[in-house]
Amino acid sequence: MERALLLAVLSRQGLVIPRCKLPPKDAVAYYTDPANRGYLADMSAIMQARLQLAQKYGYQLPDVSPGDWLHTMLTRRKDPYQIWFGLEPGWVVSLADRCILKPTDADIRQYFTGDAHN
Repeated sequence: MERALLLAVLSRQGLVIPRCKLPPKDAVAYYTDPANRGYLADMSAIMQARLQLAQKYGYQLPDVSPGDWLHTMLTRRKDPYQIWFGLEPGWVVSLADRCILKPTDADIRQYFTGDAHN
């Protein structure tokens, strides 16, 4: 809910989508734990945790072959610097005009993708 409100405020004011901050030190273990399917966890470890959970509760995981829609859905990842999946930091969302403005300058893109050295 907070993120939806933030998107509405940013779009009304014409502000740039900011970079997502990394979690605080006391929450890093939670977000990197594959059992929690945290967004900072290793994808192969998440798949292993899904298998262990299926074995624990006695159900079969669906067959996920590469190229299948389920495989595509399960392997898509949010970048750690993204607040919203599919919307990159540095973009401006205009709900009134129903458009997304993307920066074209390389320095601006580099700053918002997290590659900039501060």
